[in-house]
Amino acid sequence: MISSRKLGYTETLIRDMLHERLLEAVAEHAGLLDRTRGRFNPGDVLGLYAVLHALQTHAQATIDYPLHTYAPPGTTMETPLSCVAQLQRRGLILLDKAEMLRRLVRLAVHGYSAVDPDKVAKMVESRGYHAVLQTIYRLHRRLAEEGLLDP
Repeated sequence: MISSRKLGYTETLIRDMLHERLLEAVAEHAGLLDRTRGRFNPGDVLGLYAVLHALQTHAQATIDYPLHTYAPPGTTMETPLSCVAQLQRRGLILLDKAEMLRRLVRLAVHGYSAVDPDKVAKMVESRGYHAVLQTIYRLHRRLAEEGLLDP
């Protein structure tokens, strides 16, 4: 949960810079994934792992965004799923977007054991990562509107 104590200038600056960097990472990796569309061959093991790395980095930056929203510097972070639930409870994200983020967390955290090249190809072609990017952009704007980020 967002701390009730007022953050100092340095803490606020660090948090806001981190939010900006995470937002940039989500957008950057969405762009990288876009570049693979139509060229991705699931049978190419090196290409598959390059796309998986981009998807996982995109997912991790997406997961880290709410974690850092609810954890001031120097405190223990909550779990990604509890952060998504908190964002939904506060009305910062809608139910369908919360469900999308929960699926992403489960995939990123629990999906390492099996790689299905066809599922990876479908993820790239469907561009679901753009829906995640738009959700994080909207969340970022809402946090700024509520004064939870520096303008």
